[in-house]
Amino acid sequence: MAKYPDWVMEHKKKGTYINYKNGKYYLYAAHSERMPGTGKVKRVFDRHLGRITEEGGFIPSKKKLPDEIYVYEHGLSETILSLCAKVHSGLKREFRINADYVMAGGILLFMHGMVKQEFYESSWLSIRIPGLDMDKAPTDKQRTGMERTQRMIKDTLTNRFGESYDAAAALLPLVRAVRAGGETAIAAAPAGVTEFLNGCGIYFGEVQNG
Repeated sequence: MAKYPDWVMEHKKKGTYINYKNGKYYLYAAHSERMPGTGKVKRVFDRHLGRITEEGGFIPSKKKLPDEIYVYEHGLSETILSLCAKVHSGLKREFRINADYVMAGGILLFMHGMVKQEFYESSWLSIRIPGLDMDKAPTDKQRTGMERTQRMIKDTLTNRFGESYDAAAALLPLVRAVRAGGETAIAAAPAGVTEFLNGCGIYFGEVQNG
């Protein structure tokens, strides 16, 4: 094993490896694997942790963001799906295999005044109720069902929030979910939003994938 200065070695922990290259010291996470049939062991680098300097000590590497990051409207659609579960159940009895399509259409009508695939894909609806084609033209019965659902959603939220309805309807869409690198989390909401919603008894913790 190479001899490195003490100010370098103090940053070496179990499961790490130091590499000296072009006058600089780099710290990596690494592990050893036995090579089948040889009895030899090879070192496998897992990831670059950072650089070590005498003046600055250990300098962590900058985290690289995933290539694909998705941001979804979460608060309003998730609240509607939670509070209007009975509405959704009624649609399942009436529309059977098209119930999710009618429910999603009613939610989009309530949120945007129109039904468009772009609105669906940018909403948590596309995660909770996946695989819908909201650009598909509804039948007359389905369109009527969506409009009725829209009205029932408004009635439900009005009863739930009372005088705070307008504020809740405006602030809930500001709660967003972020998916990146296979992980999903609720994004930090603007100041005051979380406090207001908590005061209304609405809390967002871990996301539900449906």
